[in-house]
Amino acid sequence: MKSLIPCLIVVSMCVSATFGAFDHTISNTYYYGILTLNGESLLVTGAGANGIEAEGLSYVEIQNTASLQNNVGGIYTLDLEDNSILNYFGGETGNFDIYDDATAVFSGGRIDYISSFQRPLSGDYPPSYWDKHIEIICKSYDYNTSTKKLTGVWGNDTTFNIQLVDKSGYYSAISNIEFTIIPEPATLSLLGLGGLLIRRKLK
Repeated sequence: MKSLIPCLIVVSMCVSATFGAFDHTISNTYYYGILTLNGESLLVTGAGANGIEAEGLSYVEIQNTASLQNNVGGIYTLDLEDNSILNYFGGETGNFDIYDDATAVFSGGRIDYISSFQRPLSGDYPPSYWDKHIEIICKSYDYNTSTKKLTGVWGNDTTFNIQLVDKSGYYSAISNIEFTIIPEPATLSLLGLGGLLIRRKLK
């Protein structure tokens, strides 16, 4: 799994190009209703929506939104279902729910609540058997088992504070999250220096 991380990062950066032109965009005008996608793509670069529901094989890319305020900005509810894909780079969202075989990658922005409906307690296999459906790319993180608060630092040095919500009949939300840690520049420099020293010793 760890060897796939660089590939996943590249894919998440390039996936919008794969989808080409988006079926829907939200940029300057707030969407007051529930926008339902069925195998369609959506790009959000500003404003926001009262609700977004992605079904089938939909693709949602959120680059930015306005501040989360009632009927003004941000996304109040974001539901990912079936085999939908989410790439979340920034913006503000109140509630995020994920179902079925949907997958999501978060690398910035504000998300207040995350609920996971993907690892049923009644299944024949423990959580370690299933792939994790949520990836968080960050510099650091901490999880408080008592409050179920997930805090940390994104790659751009802004912070996140997410309340994980465990649902009855499912394993915990934290068990469904894979963390990809971005090395600090100093760490990368040391790794590079170590590589040079190894090459010299081998000569």
